[in-house]
Amino acid sequence: MTDLFDTAKKKLAAFAEEKELKQKLIDFGDTAVQSALRGALKLVSDKTIPYLNRYDNTGYLEGSGYFLSEPAPGAAWRAGFAKSSILPERVQGDLYLGGYLNFPPNKVSGYMTDLLVRAFAFDDGTDRGIHVFAVIDCIGISNTDVRAIRGRLKPLIEEKNIVSVNISATHCHSGVDTLGVWGDLTAALRKNPGAVKSRKTLPNAVSGRNPDFMAYLTETAAETIEAAVNGMQPGSLSWAKLDCADFVRDKRPPYVTDNNITLLRFTPEDTAEKKLMAVFMAAHPCCYGQKHTLVSADFPLFICETLEKAGYEAAFFQGAQAAVAADRGKFVKDALTNHQGIVNYGRSIAEYILSADESVFQPVAPMLNVTVKETLIPADNALLALLGKLHIVTNQLVKVTRGDDGKDYELYFPTEIGLAEFGKSLTFAMIPGELMPEIAFGGTLEAEASYTGKAWNYPPLKTAAKGHFAVIGLCNDCIAYIVPDNDFGSVFAPLHYEEAVSAGRRTGSNIAGAFLRAAAAAEKTRIDPASVKGAEE
Repeated sequence: MTDLFDTAKKKLAAFAEEKELKQKLIDFGDTAVQSALRGALKLVSDKTIPYLNRYDNTGYLEGSGYFLSEPAPGAAWRAGFAKSSILPERVQGDLYLGGYLNFPPNKVSGYMTDLLVRAFAFDDGTDRGIHVFAVIDCIGISNTDVRAIRGRLKPLIEEKNIVSVNISATHCHSGVDTLGVWGDLTAALRKNPGAVKSRKTLPNAVSGRNPDFMAYLTETAAETIEAAVNGMQPGSLSWAKLDCADFVRDKRPPYVTDNNITLLRFTPEDTAEKKLMAVFMAAHPCCYGQKHTLVSADFPLFICETLEKAGYEAAFFQGAQAAVAADRGKFVKDALTNHQGIVNYGRSIAEYILSADESVFQPVAPMLNVTVKETLIPADNALLALLGKLHIVTNQLVKVTRGDDGKDYELYFPTEIGLAEFGKSLTFAMIPGELMPEIAFGGTLEAEASYTGKAWNYPPLKTAAKGHFAVIGLCNDCIAYIVPDNDFGSVFAPLHYEEAVSAGRRTGSNIAGAFLRAAAAAEKTRIDPASVKGAEE
């Protein structure tokens, strides 16, 4: 027995040693790649990147300014909704599909479905302002483009007292490239260094983003938001949560998912008007696969279409879906084509929502608190920094000096993070990327099981929430994957693909810290609701 025990112990030790050696080799390869990319990064001119003290944050909206602890006297909900196609009739130049990296890149060959922007406008009947929550059928949208839409809305913002405009993406992988990563990267790497250096030719920088398409998207999104605001009407708000464990699966340890579909329903006082339904769910809309070249909004569209046939106006908002996939196994019959299976999956989710008993919906008191804070994310991943520096993507970079001479600097991505409270029963975190669910809901890996062997020292984001908690992902920016620092590993390691398109190993702690600080700061602003005026006073 002793011999067997000793043999087992030796085998375990040998396995641990082999695993450690493999990780060292993997980490060495990762370091070598990052070093090469940092070398390339230094060769690209930094003249187009401002220092932090010269960064122009025009277009930033902070939200409510202060929070209420109870609804104000006479408070009452108003809401509006509008939707529009973002596909122009004609576009100069090529369109690329956003979501899968291919060589040569996936050019759009046709249209399977429409792509839409959908917008809700809410206020709680006080003078604290209107809040907009919009979502676009696309892979993601940068904060630069979000602020361009807000800029187009500036007269309306001032006229109507709009205090936050929050724009997110469904993250469909079969929409038009709105970020720039999925175009002709070979041409971009060849031509853009010169364009950046001269600055005069910068408008001709190569990117997967089509300028005509993006101009149309900006204009259409602004017009849609304007229509939602102008169409606001009185009514009541309710919310519900439904278990969705059968619809989703996580592909990466520690295998945490948001197992709730969160629903926000507005019922107008005018019974002739349609009810509004916002669906919040975390799952990747990437069902069509790597070689697909037809534009489609994927399963979120079929959720919305089914709800619309039942008499609602509806929108789908993406959640904390970092490595979370749509689990279509139970909803795709063998006789169906892939497209038919995707349609059936979306319809099944909508039918599940429609089958919910009315008793699951709870009233939401008329009180809307929103805070949006700017924060800086270190551009530790040289690949993403290079894409930004070459203007392949439009994510803003800033230089933050280190040292006394001011010549040495680090690159950061300015971004936004937010929190929205609907009544006292529902809180949303507005996260500017693809969040690992364990950061939001708990269950991060313990030190010994993590890639770095260290602990994650932040409480789950939900601990800062009032009532039920959900995430609106890819909101007001797209800084890609947000991974807990302690499990940020090499892209060459199994189950660590997400690190390739993350801002870097400090992103998780920076996002978590920024959100928790924003929530704590908002808590300190709460005032007596009796002093708040009505919107019409």
